[in-house]
Amino acid sequence: MINKDIELRLEDIDDRLFTKNDRNGYAVYFLDQNLTEPFTGEIYVKFNDAIESEAEYKNGYKNGIEHIYNSEGNLEQTNENRGNVIFGISKEYDEDGNTVIASIVYNNDYLRSVESVDNKIQEIKAYDDKFGESLPEYIQKLLKLSDEEVFNYEFKINNPYLNYKD
Repeated sequence: MINKDIELRLEDIDDRLFTKNDRNGYAVYFLDQNLTEPFTGEIYVKFNDAIESEAEYKNGYKNGIEHIYNSEGNLEQTNENRGNVIFGISKEYDEDGNTVIASIVYNNDYLRSVESVDNKIQEIKAYDDKFGESLPEYIQKLLKLSDEEVFNYEFKINNPYLNYKD
């Protein structure tokens, strides 16, 4: 479970959920057949009786933290999401749960990445300024962080920058 304050945690195939696709083809979840009551809570996906992923949803969209697990049930990746896309920090982990790569991502586009090699944090992908000043405030803030700050970033529940509503 990602957020202990979440009142509703459902599997993606739960009969109480209804969906429509957003403009990118990702599911937007609702609690009524008429698609007027957006789902807010946590949704998890199972494969072969093991949790494959779990994510926070607000207003029907994946808005918040998402955890992705490998087939052994170990955490493989953690992402910040807004509006059903990765928006913010994304971290990848090794089989022991240690961060190996941390990235700043804007709408699924990996802008900058850092990794740890021999206990030294180094940039492996620098931001090329392809979006200029048009990046949202939150992404601009993240791009100003040092390599160490990106790598050691701590995910926050209820991050206000991760709220998206159609």
